Amino acid sequence: MKNLDDPTCHANHAVSSPAELVVYFDGGCPLCDREIAFYRTLDQAGKILWEDVSTEAATCPVGFDRETLLKRFHVRDLATGEIHSGARGFARLWCSLPGIWPHLGKVAQIPGISGVLEWGYIQTLKIRPWLARRISH
Repeated sequence: MKNLDDPTCHANHAVSSPAELVVYFDGGCPLCDREIAFYRTLDQAGKILWEDVSTEAATCPVGFDRETLLKRFHVRDLATGEIHSGARGFARLWCSLPGIWPHLGKVAQIPGISGVLEWGYIQTLKIRPWLARRISH
């Protein structure tokens, strides 16, 4: 269960920027950090707020604690407040990036495709520690 009073998360703060999303990522994971660094280079318009939940100062969305956020990729849509996780989170992120990414994000949201992508995401989570060790060496 998600703990609303978890002391490892700070309260949500009001967002007064042109941002569309908050991306919650594990900056302590070399694999995750490298992937997020790539996406950050694409976000020239500043549509995305990047929240490294591996830090003590992490701001968690209401209903989530750091432990939960560190287990899976999460994205909060600032317009609706909706939280997307796993493959759905990546699809939503891609929709906010320039170029071909929004098209890939829309394709990734098609029911049959989204299911396959979520299955692949879950398989990747199982080997994430191994992949992270390989990248950090």
